[in-house]
Amino acid sequence: MLILEGWIDGITASGVVIFGIIFGLFFLYKSRKSGARILTYLGLVNILAGLMYLGVFTDFLVVLATENNLDNTTGLVGILSYIWFAPVMIIALYIGAELLVPEKKWYLMIPIIILSVIFEILFLRDPMGTFNFVEPVVLGETLIDYNVNMLTPAGIIMAVLLLTVLIVLGFGFLIKSLKSSGDLKKSFFLLSMGSICFCIFGLLEGLIAPELILIVIIVRIGFLISFWLMYYGLKT
Repeated sequence: MLILEGWIDGITASGVVIFGIIFGLFFLYKSRKSGARILTYLGLVNILAGLMYLGVFTDFLVVLATENNLDNTTGLVGILSYIWFAPVMIIALYIGAELLVPEKKWYLMIPIIILSVIFEILFLRDPMGTFNFVEPVVLGETLIDYNVNMLTPAGIIMAVLLLTVLIVLGFGFLIKSLKSSGDLKKSFFLLSMGSICFCIFGLLEGLIAPELILIVIIVRIGFLISFWLMYYGLKT
């Protein structure tokens, strides 16, 4: 039977997955209606980023159905979540490159795609080494906790990709905002804040323990808010 910590962890993770998909589909609908192709990419990013909580969400459903945790002997909880990480990075950085340096975007994108493919190969080959898993003391009371081991090759690549998003999207859009005026200034500022929030809350997700209930709630709500900031930045 789940205790409070497990319920909060499961409900908030479920919220990110479900609302990530709903928001993403809404952005895709708005893209089709307005003809704004860039919103299509944001919709895909939103759906895939929501699915980065699929491991916790699946464990939560399994506990509710069986009162036992998901079998994680092969690192399945981590695989279900981080299989989406590389596509999110590629599409998010493509949005930044398209808006900031459209003529030179492939100079950025080719190394990012290569790094992302290497990340996927490395972590799928050794998920138990890539992630630090914390199994529940009593099965079914809490969910399986995990974070990326930043000292592994996959962890280092993940840090590089997140840092690239922070620099290109976060600081890049912020500089563009300071150099612009009117609606364009507001647009770039919202894109910058959304990108920075995405990186900060994404990093915190991998560092905080689920027993820090209030922080877990704030981090996951902040993760969803980051996409609305980017949506309004692209919509302005």
